[in-house]
Amino acid sequence: MNLTRTCCVAVLLCLAALSLNAQTPGREAQWRQDLQFFADHMGAPGHSVDLKYGIITRGQKDFAKLYPPPSFNAALASLRDEISRLSDDEITLRLMRLVASANVAHNTVFAPGGGFAASLPLGFTWYSDGLAVTSAPPEYANALGARVVKIGGETPEQLLPQLAPYISHENEVRLRYTAASFLRIKAVLQHFELPGPDGRLALTLQKPGQEPFAITVAFAGPQTKLVGISEALHLPTPLFASHRGASYWYQYLADSQTLYIQYNRCENDPRQPFAEFARQALAEADAHPIRRVVIDLRLNGGGNSRIIGPLKSGLAQRANSVGRVYVLIGPRTFSSALDNAQELHKDLHATLVGEATGGSPSGYGEAMQFVLPNSRLTVQYTTKLTGQKDAAPSSLQPQIPAPRTLADVLAGRDPALEAALAEP
Repeated sequence: MNLTRTCCVAVLLCLAALSLNAQTPGREAQWRQDLQFFADHMGAPGHSVDLKYGIITRGQKDFAKLYPPPSFNAALASLRDEISRLSDDEITLRLMRLVASANVAHNTVFAPGGGFAASLPLGFTWYSDGLAVTSAPPEYANALGARVVKIGGETPEQLLPQLAPYISHENEVRLRYTAASFLRIKAVLQHFELPGPDGRLALTLQKPGQEPFAITVAFAGPQTKLVGISEALHLPTPLFASHRGASYWYQYLADSQTLYIQYNRCENDPRQPFAEFARQALAEADAHPIRRVVIDLRLNGGGNSRIIGPLKSGLAQRANSVGRVYVLIGPRTFSSALDNAQELHKDLHATLVGEATGGSPSGYGEAMQFVLPNSRLTVQYTTKLTGQKDAAPSSLQPQIPAPRTLADVLAGRDPALEAALAEP
């Protein structure tokens, strides 16, 4: 069976069903039902009861503090009054804005289709020196490796504060990381009236050392295949990008006597539980002279913070034989991965290297979800407060800063790993 074809057909059928649903006479009634369902499950006690990690949850933790009822209820009332005048995409954006108003990065709305399924056939990444095009289909290959100067007449920096109210974030790092994805979405770009009259988007791009150039891009569906910058431009592959899709892996670097461990998901891989992986990685450390251990959390968006336990305890037992521990962090280090970085720093005296994290060291977590019955929007909310949300820094900062620039990408360099390996 062609699984890719089957999945694409399923997506198209789902989008078609949503389109038909939007045209039925009961559309307004359906949205009213969804908004009431949303209000009940976000704040009313007794809803969304579940057991996770020993915690019984009853809606959003500290709902009245994060979403003061007068303003929350007023926003919903206003939205109800305007349903008939708003498109489904605009209603979705209003809900995104309401959920994001708590300034809790885990609290968000995921849209299943409509204008949120269509996007620019370009992938963006926000580096320390600006937004760049990092993936594209063959017809837009000339855009790869270029810095984004303007999007529909505005610079990325000008658009950032306009996007901010719709993006759930607790710091500037998370805002920029998420904005790179938002700036692709047709519904978002249309909301800010950025596409031209023909429905296409004009972009001004600039490659290093060259003059700016303009392209016009049509929106495409989710089935469009994008080619990454490294593959298309035949760039050197840095070590951290050599095992894409793996939950965790390790490699002994003989030249520097380093055990490099990349930990990408805080969850057990069914093919190899993390405890077994940790046992093998530690056996590798026992079999070679080790000057340092590097644990790379830069691609880790979280999960269960307890999974890393066997590796942490095993390294603690070998403190006198494995040298110093370095933990690589960055914008994608989030949630439980950030917790792990803090634990390794505290318990193993690990040195943090790289860039500031997209997650906050203290705040709301243990996320749960519910689905609105008609629009099928998924709403994610949090059920636990760790520490004091407003008492900690908004990001976990590296002790050895090593930001990655577009020039580093084009050269296949990894400044964070280089910085860790350069330490005596």
